[in-house]
Amino acid sequence: MLRNLLARLPRPWLLALTGGLARLAWTLRIRRKVVLSNLALAFPEKSEAERRAIARATYRHLGRMLTEILLVPRMTPAELVQALDLDSLDVVRAAQAQGKGVVACTAHYGNWELLQAGASLRGVPISSISRHQERTRADSALKETRRQAGVEELMVKRGSTLKAALRALKEGRVLGYVIDQNQPPRHAIFPTFFGVPAATAATPAYLALRHGAAVVFTVAVPAGGDRYKVVIEGPFQVQDTGDRERDVLAFMQHLNDRLEHYVRLHPECWYWLHRRWKTRPPGEPARPR
Repeated sequence: MLRNLLARLPRPWLLALTGGLARLAWTLRIRRKVVLSNLALAFPEKSEAERRAIARATYRHLGRMLTEILLVPRMTPAELVQALDLDSLDVVRAAQAQGKGVVACTAHYGNWELLQAGASLRGVPISSISRHQERTRADSALKETRRQAGVEELMVKRGSTLKAALRALKEGRVLGYVIDQNQPPRHAIFPTFFGVPAATAATPAYLALRHGAAVVFTVAVPAGGDRYKVVIEGPFQVQDTGDRERDVLAFMQHLNDRLEHYVRLHPECWYWLHRRWKTRPPGEPARPR
């Protein structure tokens, strides 16, 4: 299998290969317009040259991330500790002790795959939610990496996310939930992200309000060299004012603000290739492709 062959390459060789693929993707303009459009929306104060520099750095980061994903299954515990500072896991373990389940809200930032694999290999049972999609070699490689790291992948159809999430929480697992995935209008609320309304699922807020789940925010922040520092903040409570819609929106806005803070610190580490602002609030015209 190609993935296994690549994973056996020495790290410097693999970095050179994935770096070359990243440069090729930029040269071939693979989703370049999407990246530059997103950056213009998020950073109107920056010059075009500054945004292009972030865009190129984003592709380089994705190349490095691919290397790290390929190497996860063969990493020893000592190598994992070296790559990923997971001291903050005590926050999650304390939240687990409350017995109501933990929702770890994360995003397509840093190396989210290494983050969940590392937590799982350190004894925190992780479940992540995915939707059925066309199988590709890249998707198959990600699924195999998660499986080998002990991450449970919950494949769901639209409308069944909450049911799958509740099952994972009742089993005492930590639910990894990405909050920066664009949502269809029917299932979306609209907190802002970089000042622009962004269609967001309210699932973490409902799990906290209705079922008492502890909600934490976590990202893997670059810490120099080949290392990441895992930041875990919270747990956070949904303020219950009696206005459910307003309370849920305020809670998801709080999480989006935290994500925006870290994206501004390291903009190249966020997945600008995703059309985050694709779905618009009712009455607002769609953004041009």
